[in-house]
Amino acid sequence: MNAKRRMSRCCALGLTVGLCALIAGCATEPSSRASYRLSDVEGTWSWMQNPWYGESVLKREGDTCGGTLNDVYEGTYGDKIEDVAVAGNHIQFTRVGQYGVQEWKGILKKEKGVLKIVDGRWAKAGRSSGAFTAEKQR
Repeated sequence: MNAKRRMSRCCALGLTVGLCALIAGCATEPSSRASYRLSDVEGTWSWMQNPWYGESVLKREGDTCGGTLNDVYEGTYGDKIEDVAVAGNHIQFTRVGQYGVQEWKGILKKEKGVLKIVDGRWAKAGRSSGAFTAEKQR
């Protein structure tokens, strides 16, 4: 009888430990990690990096994606967007324009049916950096 009781306690302890590990894992990992493709980011985007703001257009051509970026605040239009890469819920691309080359990176997230770039960061090689957000318009 003691052997059965010990076995029951061991099983209960094992289940409790396993359940705690599962709950802890859920608390640290997002419940769903969306995965996006280049086709998802094609289109017109509005972006903001206070006080700068504007619009960009991304177009896919075969296996690559690029486009243009307009900055209404600073009055630069037609900066090139190159090397757009999407992996899971991450996006990155290069902006080449009047003020040099900038690397932009962010997290893709759908909120209320609208695809957004959140936690966006841009950096100019060895000089300046900042934050941005963007929202797909169409």
